[in-house]
Amino acid sequence: MPYRVKRSPSGFPVLFHGWLDNIGQLQKDLGTRSTDPGELFGYAVERWGRSADSHLIGTYAALVCLPDGTIRLSRSPWESFPLFVYRDDDVVIVSSLTRPIFATGAMKRLRMDAVDKMLCMELPADTDSMFEGIEEIPHGSIATISRGTMQIDRWYDPTDIKPVSFPTDKDYVEAANEILADAVSAALRNCDNPGVALSGGLDSPIVCDEILRQLPDGKTLPSFTFRPLPDWDGRVEPGGFGDDWPLVQEFARQHPMLDPIAIDNGGIAFDDRAEQFFLACEDGHPSRVLGSVYHGIFDAARENGCDWVLFSSFGNATYSSAAPWAATEFLRKGAFGQLWQLLNNGAGRPLRRFIGESVMPQLPRPIQSAYQGLRESFRPVQRITNPYLAADGRLGAFRNGRNIKNSITTGGLLKTREDAIRRSYFGAGLGAHFILGYEQVFGVRRRDVTAYRPLIEFCNAIPTEQYVRDGETRHLARRMAVGRMPEAQRTNTLYGHHNIDWHARLTPRREELRKQIEEVSRHPDIGPLIDTDLMLKSIDEWPEQTPLDPQLAAQYRFFLPAVLYVTKYVDAMTGRNR
Repeated sequence: MPYRVKRSPSGFPVLFHGWLDNIGQLQKDLGTRSTDPGELFGYAVERWGRSADSHLIGTYAALVCLPDGTIRLSRSPWESFPLFVYRDDDVVIVSSLTRPIFATGAMKRLRMDAVDKMLCMELPADTDSMFEGIEEIPHGSIATISRGTMQIDRWYDPTDIKPVSFPTDKDYVEAANEILADAVSAALRNCDNPGVALSGGLDSPIVCDEILRQLPDGKTLPSFTFRPLPDWDGRVEPGGFGDDWPLVQEFARQHPMLDPIAIDNGGIAFDDRAEQFFLACEDGHPSRVLGSVYHGIFDAARENGCDWVLFSSFGNATYSSAAPWAATEFLRKGAFGQLWQLLNNGAGRPLRRFIGESVMPQLPRPIQSAYQGLRESFRPVQRITNPYLAADGRLGAFRNGRNIKNSITTGGLLKTREDAIRRSYFGAGLGAHFILGYEQVFGVRRRDVTAYRPLIEFCNAIPTEQYVRDGETRHLARRMAVGRMPEAQRTNTLYGHHNIDWHARLTPRREELRKQIEEVSRHPDIGPLIDTDLMLKSIDEWPEQTPLDPQLAAQYRFFLPAVLYVTKYVDAMTGRNR
């Protein structure tokens, strides 16, 4: 059946990609029986104009052609679908992926400054695509294109929050559970046969329990848990655990409607199906090196007939937050008892944590830089930097952590809660096209239940003490988890480590990695930027077992394969791999 463009009541053409979660409320407000998201979006634009998106709850990208010839583009805040724009004096092309733009005949030229950022492990600007002449619309924004000009209105401010205050602690838990139930209900509305990604932590089991509560009687829910390869040596950094499966099995015993499925991702490496992803979404971000652990989940979901996989990826930024801003807030408020308990109940020496987490974030940047430099004098290459950048190359300065403004591996110091919210919001708007990549490569759709906007806004509005209390972090999630999971899991303070078996996966490929590094050394664009001698030295000094030093582990687990992955991407986009 041919696709028909949706229309507003007055006939405005509407293109809508995604879903709306408050359709019932919109029907009442707009006086329509329509349940079609595209039609409702057109109704909303006619009724409310610029403020239309503020009335919508959902995940979408939308385009409306207005009567005056203006093209109105918008993306939902927080979780969203992408919008890429190519324009010149004669034409405007808009797409959720860049590939259709090039299919029209637009010139495809990779932006090497974007490649530089990937090699430096620095996040891109939220208006930059990977290609010259193509812009991306930021999420939570409205773009209007008229007569060759484009204006962007960032209408959504994630820090414009009215604080939420309840009389008792119990009220916060009840409200969070109620909103989470709404989020799950909204997600299930579009699913026929959902599956859920399930870990042994707090976030996804809470969501999984709520899904099970809302499933029809007699229906089972498949869950998918990746676990280490059988030949993993069992070594894990202090404070963490590497295998979620034992905890998942205990959780499943408490939930008979759950069908738990374990996946060891056998045969799936950091570059698994890289070429397919390059073709699907034309991006090769280094984070994909770590994201490959999810491939087995999507494979298993497809094999088990699931149409959607439901995730809880935004849990750590919502109800399960550890409140990384708490130390600075407690110091400013004079809550010294709470501050001491927080600093004394975690990894690292309390005094060092006090300086680094409470004091430094609130001092001027020059003092922060001096402190960072002092730390680097003891440990020259920080984990937020790429140690394989050539010191004498064009990007050599970015080996120094002080020169990284927005690292993909860590966010740096947090002065206030508002800083944490802005950082979280900025990151949420990047890489939305990878969601479409998963759909194309695996044939299964993905949704993050915890990225439900009312849940995010509620969690950003409640007091910090709901997240950190008497030294206990993730305080809200642990209270929400009562009755949802075994007590041993609910009270567990260890963090699960993804990619814990990287050593077992990469060790058999050492000689292959060596050959790839040698190819990088001859690469005309990337070779001069990378210290391939140091990379080869890393291969020669390959550890006999999983190193417990996080710096050394990151070097092998992430930075080395990331350089190879980005190089492979550049070759795919420029045709050098043909």
